[in-house]
Amino acid sequence: MATQPHAILCLSGYNQRAVVALCRDSAARGVPLYLAANGATDPILRTSYAERVLVTREQPALTLDALLDWIGTLRRQHRHTRVMIAPSSEFLNRFALRHRAALEDAGAVVPLVDEALYARISDKHSFGAMCQAHGLAVPEELPQPPAAYPFVAKPLRYAGADGRQLKPHLILGPNERARFEREEQAADFYFQAFATGRSLYLLAHLGRDGRTQSLSQENLLQQRDGGSIILARRSGFHHTSEAGRYLAMLRAEGFHGLIMVELRQALDSGRCVMIEANPRMWGPMQFALDNGLDLFGGLWRDAFGAEPPPRPDVPPPGGGAYYFWSGGLVPASQPYAFHQYDSARLLDEHAAIAACDLFDRDDTRALHHHELSPTP
Repeated sequence: MATQPHAILCLSGYNQRAVVALCRDSAARGVPLYLAANGATDPILRTSYAERVLVTREQPALTLDALLDWIGTLRRQHRHTRVMIAPSSEFLNRFALRHRAALEDAGAVVPLVDEALYARISDKHSFGAMCQAHGLAVPEELPQPPAAYPFVAKPLRYAGADGRQLKPHLILGPNERARFEREEQAADFYFQAFATGRSLYLLAHLGRDGRTQSLSQENLLQQRDGGSIILARRSGFHHTSEAGRYLAMLRAEGFHGLIMVELRQALDSGRCVMIEANPRMWGPMQFALDNGLDLFGGLWRDAFGAEPPPRPDVPPPGGGAYYFWSGGLVPASQPYAFHQYDSARLLDEHAAIAACDLFDRDDTRALHHHELSPTP
């Protein structure tokens, strides 16, 4: 591992499904990957990748000094010349962009666009405005919270006036409205009509060298309140002209890197509206990898300007037909949201779905068992 000039540093403990996908890809290629685990209970310690842990953080709070120290260790002791910081979470990305100059002076690579463009795409309101400027539809914006249900409250920016990270609220009825009014400042949010139809993710990497890779998935089962996707299957949306318009817009705006664009597609007209975008690693990344998308190879080229070691051509479990995270089926995530799907079909297709389970694989079986039967 130490003989290679380039390496990846990934902070674990958050967005764990994407972190595991990166670990698997790096192991398959023989790429040097080091992990900064988040305490002794980090789920990564229940996987085969525990051996890649460089440091176990005693405190979850991230400091620039700590990050610089880890990079320095990789350069001095492991003799890597440059270290890419994996874009594994929204907080980390914004932190790295804020301190980009110091990190890159220390030998790190931040594989992201500039801070202003990143915020325009990641912040929901500004990305909606960008889409509208390019003729791409978004849900109807409401001047104030309506009397009727459902509707959606979305944060104007990543953080509110008090500096706290904000998340969208699905206002399905009086209980959700009361919780929103109790927990949030309305001035930090804007309001949209609730979009129905097929739930789609457009998944892509736009390379600095002009190469574009894309795939799409149709989401079938999701945790409550717009939580994590539990089950998805392949979609042909990325072959459509509509998908091409999103990719062309991102290119025109100067974007490069990883991105997931969430959309809703009307069942009758096929019209799509944009829900949000995540210009970082995302939870169901393993599905894209299992279906041949070389996302991390593209990220490697962006960071180091060199071709990564090739990935072995190994058939994925279940043929990559589904994305399935059985660990997401927990009581706290109920009631689950079905998207053009139902429990009867889930049972009928269960054998094929279970074959694609994200963590029911040799490298993560202990984590899989822990998620299904957690212990105190």
